Amino acid sequence: MTKSTANYKNWTICVAAESSMCSNFSFDVTNPAGRTQHVAMGGDNERRALERAKEFIDLELALASEN
Repeated sequence: MTKSTANYKNWTICVAAESSMCSNFSFDVTNPAGRTQHVAMGGDNERRALERAKEFIDLELALASEN
């Protein structure tokens, strides 16, 4: 299985080749406290799944700053 990892704003992103419905890649995001969330439908390709993971993190950070 193809896997890649990246760091973004102190979060860890792990993108993996995983077919689910119309998606070919999934991703896991792990926050600095160690909580991991899995998104099965990450995107058609690895690059798009990584972009979506970053968007996911940006949204989580925006929601956290509102509280």
